[in-house]
Amino acid sequence: METPLKTVSAIIPVFNGEATVAAAIDSALAQEFDGEVEVIVVNDGSTDATSGVLEAYRGRVTVLDRVNGGPAVARNAGVRAARG
Repeated sequence: METPLKTVSAIIPVFNGEATVAAAIDSALAQEFDGEVEVIVVNDGSTDATSGVLEAYRGRVTVLDRVNGGPAVARNAGVRAARG
């Protein structure tokens, strides 16, 4: 009997992280797992160029855009959207 594949969700909350968010996403996407790795990035109302950086990842990661509510609220939004 085969074990069903599992999904692991990596949730990345970001606020004004244009300089670092790409490295965080690339690191999450590079993880190896015997199942699916789902990457969810929650843009917590960034006012810098974070949105432009995230645009390059649309289709490979889930991007949630929301008004700024702080890291805990952003992380919880990502958890609610997660499948893993």
